[in-house]
Amino acid sequence: MSSSGVITQLVTDALSMNAAQDWEDVSLFTPYLNDQALMYDFADCLAVQTFLRMTSLPFNVRQRPNVDFISPDGVVPLLKINKTLITGFNAIVDFVHKKGVTLTSHLSETQVADMRANISMIEHLLTTKFVLWKHDETYDKVTRLRYGSVYHWPLSTVLPFLKRRSVLEELADKDWDAKTMDEVGEQADKVFRALSAQLGTQKYLTGDLPTEADALLFGHMYTLITVRLPLTNITNILKKYSNLIEFTKRVEQQYFKQ
Repeated sequence: MSSSGVITQLVTDALSMNAAQDWEDVSLFTPYLNDQALMYDFADCLAVQTFLRMTSLPFNVRQRPNVDFISPDGVVPLLKINKTLITGFNAIVDFVHKKGVTLTSHLSETQVADMRANISMIEHLLTTKFVLWKHDETYDKVTRLRYGSVYHWPLSTVLPFLKRRSVLEELADKDWDAKTMDEVGEQADKVFRALSAQLGTQKYLTGDLPTEADALLFGHMYTLITVRLPLTNITNILKKYSNLIEFTKRVEQQYFKQ
């Protein structure tokens, strides 16, 4: 890490220590990650955990079967600090920033704009949502079972059916419902290629230090690499980009295994 990177990291750590004075009894509520959470929710929950670890702010993960019902807007994960509830990756990042902790103080305005573009690119990739709810075999063998796993019959059957109808309507509104699996793969490949080019040989997307974009990228890449689905074409496409795979291994090692 360069000397400027070390200084920036020290500043971030100092800000985190100051913020931690008002950062007590903080819980991150998620669905059951191993048995219930669907890929896109798992990815966002992991991304928030990664972001908070990058900021060195302490928190406890609490897995609950009904987090989407506890959440005011149905979005997960849910961060609870004192009596304040914050839902979703972007809102949690913004909340932490307002506490005075940021991972972007070392970036230029152009780099911040690029980082936000990367976040938007990752967030608007609807590949996993499409595969989980549109692809019949994946829905029958994975989505329906995981989504209904915390409910008794008949809710274990009815709720996945209703959720599927809702998600398919959402995909239709975004012109994704008529896409073929090949077209979805091409869309994913386009995003992976752009992110791979942005990363290059760097440690993180913008250089030696991580930002929230790296946390979000890790959450989604790790999920695509590790979750097994009947349909494997998206994971196979990702494997073409070795620097994204190495990035994922590197972030996992630094923030979850050390």
